Amino acid sequence: MQIFFKILLFIALFLIIFSLLSFYMSIHPRKIITKLDPQDLEMEYENVSFKSADGVKLSGWLIPNSKGDKTKKTIIVMHGYPADKANLLGVAEFFAKDFNVFLFDFRSFGKSEGKYTTVGYLEVKDLEGAIQYLEKEKNITKVGLYGFSMGGAVALMNSNKNVKAIVTDSAYARLSNMAKYMYRHFSILKYPLFYLTKLYGIIFLGLNIDIVNPADNIKNINAPLLLIHAEKDSQIPVTEAYLLKDAKKDAELWIVKGADHGMAHSVNSEEYEKIVLGFFERALD
Repeated sequence: MQIFFKILLFIALFLIIFSLLSFYMSIHPRKIITKLDPQDLEMEYENVSFKSADGVKLSGWLIPNSKGDKTKKTIIVMHGYPADKANLLGVAEFFAKDFNVFLFDFRSFGKSEGKYTTVGYLEVKDLEGAIQYLEKEKNITKVGLYGFSMGGAVALMNSNKNVKAIVTDSAYARLSNMAKYMYRHFSILKYPLFYLTKLYGIIFLGLNIDIVNPADNIKNINAPLLLIHAEKDSQIPVTEAYLLKDAKKDAELWIVKGADHGMAHSVNSEEYEKIVLGFFERALD
């Protein structure tokens, strides 16, 4: 009997320590600084600094369209977790053919300030700060959103009136699904690990991940919406895209065959760019 209780105690300690470490690493991932800027791709740009809606200082780039036609139509490009704005410069490059492009680092990523990430929840305030900056400082009120992964989820949770079109690539539908997926290889232990992680969010951040649900927010989006997802996504399962589509029947859905997470563009860049640019050109006309 004593051995049995020792085994139970060992399992309990493992669950607590491992889930606590996983939680800490999730909100404090290793910071990635991509050694690339728009000038490396021969694009003009302006370094900008602005504040999120709750006062966190953020770093961004404003890239004017390459035609130089002074258009106000601007695409805000948002990176995934745990990357930075430079990670999506390849996407920004083809957007800049027709639109201004605004990229920024979410809180605690890249060159932005911030003590931790909430993987989408507070990052909505970062996007709100970006939209307000463009409106107040650049007189830009016709905005399209392009978000990859976490950035896509953020796009779906924003309701600013200046947003006229949204494209997401590999967005999640529910943050709780991602927390469960993180422990998918732990068999029956995945359930206590998930609930402990959820508890830590409530205790340390005052955040219940159950409320971070783009699948709920998407129902209130009136702007044209295109959902893209990699068919073989190993980080955010394609089932998340179907959950989003079920919640918003009139959204367009494109599943990119054979692609893994972050590879939808590279699998067929010509088709990807044609579809995405065409969508924004129609929506922002």
